[in-house]
Amino acid sequence: EEKKEQEKTEGEEKKEEEKKEEEKKEEKMEVDEGAKEEKKEENNEEEKKEEEKQDEPMEEESEEETEPPKVELTDEEKKLCFAPKSVSDLSTKEMSKYFASFSIPEKAEGFAEIKFEWQKDAAAKEYLRQKVLEKKRTCRIENLAPSQWFNETLKAFEEKLKEWQAKQVAFKGSEAGKASAAKKAEKKEGEEEEPKEERDIDSVEDVADVGGGVPLFKDFGFEDWALLQLRYELFLLQAAYKKDVDDPDRPGVTEAHFGFYYNRYYRKNLNPKSYGVDTNQDLAKLVKDSIAWEGDVLTSALTCEPTDTSFFVKATETNRRERQRRLDAGDETSRLKIAPDAMKKAGSGAKGGNKGGGKGWKKW
Repeated sequence: EEKKEQEKTEGEEKKEEEKKEEEKKEEKMEVDEGAKEEKKEENNEEEKKEEEKQDEPMEEESEEETEPPKVELTDEEKKLCFAPKSVSDLSTKEMSKYFASFSIPEKAEGFAEIKFEWQKDAAAKEYLRQKVLEKKRTCRIENLAPSQWFNETLKAFEEKLKEWQAKQVAFKGSEAGKASAAKKAEKKEGEEEEPKEERDIDSVEDVADVGGGVPLFKDFGFEDWALLQLRYELFLLQAAYKKDVDDPDRPGVTEAHFGFYYNRYYRKNLNPKSYGVDTNQDLAKLVKDSIAWEGDVLTSALTCEPTDTSFFVKATETNRRERQRRLDAGDETSRLKIAPDAMKKAGSGAKGGNKGGGKGWKKW
């Protein structure tokens, strides 16, 4: 009986707890419903305020704010008659081939009538002429080919160069050459050599024999032969370009297209680093007695013809003597650093080279 009474009491307590839990849930639900109603009322009030704000008339903006910004054109933009295109009608290669023949239509070509809507006849022709001139100064000639004159002139120089080199070898093997070499070897270290009078280079008539079978180039080293070839190639390049193009509107070989034209004429690449310098401008300074950059155009102040090859030997010997005097005075900055591949033969290409200008040239 006591057990039953205890179970009854526990059951009543459990029911009481469940009843309290239900009352708590009901109270929580009533609070949540009230919060929702308050939130809804707040949203309605915000919407009402937003509508009232939209219904209010907007204030007029000041004239300074509504006035569009003024456009300022540069001087270059003012000269333009047509908007630049992002994509050209012709490829750069095709344009460079044909732009020089562009012209304004004329009745003589069979047109019944020609109307100029924008500019008149004369103004339109002048506009086109200026555009063609501008293109000529900046575009390279893709279809330019070396003339027969250039090929024959270059071949004659290459044969003459071999002849001079053979003459030097023969002289060094002769009694006079051996005696000259022995005399230099006898010079003691630190002993000053007695100054000797050197023959005036300009008075030399035959560079292969200045007297007694002695060639003017007897003391040439590899670097001198390399600079001799460079002098002549650059001089011949600018001369051949003018002769082959034969167009006064084209100033000459420009620095922007120098590599292209050098490769087109000599069928090989010219690398300034092979001569110990970094740029084409510095390369020309090595042979400034024969060639120079006038602005960005390769030019020469020489009046001699490309067939006068002896001049370039004289210029090279003059430069060698001056360089040697500086070296003797302790100026090591005058020492040249020319790589063996500097004397590549024409037509050898970027990977090729003059077989006689590689390791064999070290003997110079």
